[in-house]
Amino acid sequence: MSQRPNPSNPAATRGGRAPAVRVPLPKGQQTRAAILEAALAQASHMGLEGLSIGALADQTGMRKSGVFAHFGSREELQIAVVAEYHRRFEEEVFFPAIREPRG
Repeated sequence: MSQRPNPSNPAATRGGRAPAVRVPLPKGQQTRAAILEAALAQASHMGLEGLSIGALADQTGMRKSGVFAHFGSREELQIAVVAEYHRRFEEEVFFPAIREPRG
């Protein structure tokens, strides 16, 4: 016996899947995410070569050593920015395009 979708039940309108629940990140991961967000914005204006640990530290209210503690080097920060950009591109552009029905 199959159940009919219940519009008041979000799981029923998403193909039986429960809605995504956001779990707060631990403080260290929140800080890393904030640095990465600022780095993405900085790189979008100045390119990867324009990324500045000092500017990111100022922008996030941290010390340079704090930014280095999360990424280890400017090169690792650049790699993290590219990886995050790629992840977002897949999530926002690529995956929705392959999920859409063709017709």
